[in-house]
Amino acid sequence: RASGVVVYVIAGQGSTECGDERIDWQRGDLFVLPGSSSHRHKAGESDAVLWIVTNEPQLMFEHLQPPLAGDSPTEIVHFTSDEMSRQIQLLYRIGRSDDIAGSALILSSQEQEASRNVLPTLTVAMNTLPPGKSQRPHRHNSVAVALVIQGENCYSVVDGKRKDWAPWATTVTPATSMHSHHNEGTQFAMFLIVQDGGIYYHARAMGFAFADAAG
Repeated sequence: RASGVVVYVIAGQGSTECGDERIDWQRGDLFVLPGSSSHRHKAGESDAVLWIVTNEPQLMFEHLQPPLAGDSPTEIVHFTSDEMSRQIQLLYRIGRSDDIAGSALILSSQEQEASRNVLPTLTVAMNTLPPGKSQRPHRHNSVAVALVIQGENCYSVVDGKRKDWAPWATTVTPATSMHSHHNEGTQFAMFLIVQDGGIYYHARAMGFAFADAAG
C-alpha cells in the first residue's frame, strides 16, 4: 500500500513486470514503480538482491489508500548504473568550489521534475565523496535512510558519535541530528540516500544548516 516503490539492485540481474511494462535490470540499477500496480520481480541465472523503500508507513499512519492504477504520482522510471555513473562523472568535470566535499546526483522523474523529488514526499540521491575528503557537519528536518554502496575506511559522525560504515549496511540519520561523512580510504565513497524531504520542501521547512553557519 504505497504510492511508489524505489528499488536498488545490490546484486544479480533480472527483470520486473509492472502492468504491461517490463524492466530488465542489473547490479547498480535503480528503478521506481507506481505503488498502485502489482509488480513481479524475477531473478536471472543467479541470485539477486534488491533493496526496496516505499512510502507505505506514511499512508498507513494517515489511513490513506494508494492511488488508483494509472493515477500514480510517478510512473515507471529506470536509472541504469552506467547512466548514473556518467552523470556523476559530469558533475565532477563541471567542478565544485573548494568548500564543497562530494557531489550528489538527485534522481527525479518527469512528473516530479519541478520539485526534484522522485515521489511527492520522497527524495532520492546518489551521494559521492572523494578519497581523503569530508562532508561539512550539517542538519536538516528530514530523516535520511542510507545504503552504503562503496567505501572503505569511511564513517559518519552523528550527534558526536562515530558510526563506521560496512558494505551494504543500511543506516538511519535521525531528523535534525548534526552529522557529517568522512572518507579516509583510497576510493570514491558512494551511498544512496532516501529522505522524506518532499514533505518539508512543500512546507518550506527544510531546515538545512551547516554547523559552522552564522546564526
